[in-house]
Amino acid sequence: MPNTAYVTGADRGLGFALVEDLLKRGWHVFAGSFLSDRQGLDNLSGKYPGSLQVIILDISDISSVNAAAAEISSKINKLNLIINCAGIAGMHDRDTTIFGEIDYEEILRHLNINAVGMLRVTKSVLDLLLNADDKRLVNITSLAGSVKLLTRKNQIGYTMSKAASNMQTKLLYNSLSPKGVKVFAIHPGWMHTQIFGDDADLMKGAPFEPDQAAALILDFTLNAKQETDHVFFGNDGKPMEY
Repeated sequence: MPNTAYVTGADRGLGFALVEDLLKRGWHVFAGSFLSDRQGLDNLSGKYPGSLQVIILDISDISSVNAAAAEISSKINKLNLIINCAGIAGMHDRDTTIFGEIDYEEILRHLNINAVGMLRVTKSVLDLLLNADDKRLVNITSLAGSVKLLTRKNQIGYTMSKAASNMQTKLLYNSLSPKGVKVFAIHPGWMHTQIFGDDADLMKGAPFEPDQAAALILDFTLNAKQETDHVFFGNDGKPMEY
């Protein structure tokens, strides 16, 4: 059986690009889908029959996460790769600083999805990951989660959630590395995506397309030996400061 992967946030953007790239590399992929429009994933299913299975997934909902895990477990007994890519970046949060009106519920939503959501997914299929020989966990985080490198004053919820996801990744490394799992937190780079909605002007200066970032991320994470305890890297495989 080919190597198997579970990718969240697969409907569009980086998640979709990661799914497509893995399929091109001959992987069997379970794609976590949240949006109602799944045309892109449906097209990929037709292009790679038998290699892609779309799984309905809301990482903010433990029932949805567990149902997705049960569906995957009914079809395979191992996962070689988990990529936690699903996440949000709220528009109100984008403009908020300590001097403005703070939407605390939106901050909690960022934490629930961007940090706790990753944990829900990883926990739900951990046994499948541990069953594999070559096994890797990749959390798509962000430069925005680096305390050392952060210069922005806005995006309170987003930055806090990404710092939490970086911490989570190191915690999981500490537990999973002795069991042979290679664990990475990856800053994917600034891309042309719809993370802030359909306003293309917000992303017009981005230097990467999602497929370019996906190729870089997979070239690194699928081949890295992880010989040190550092887990936070850029899409080019260069270590980033926490």
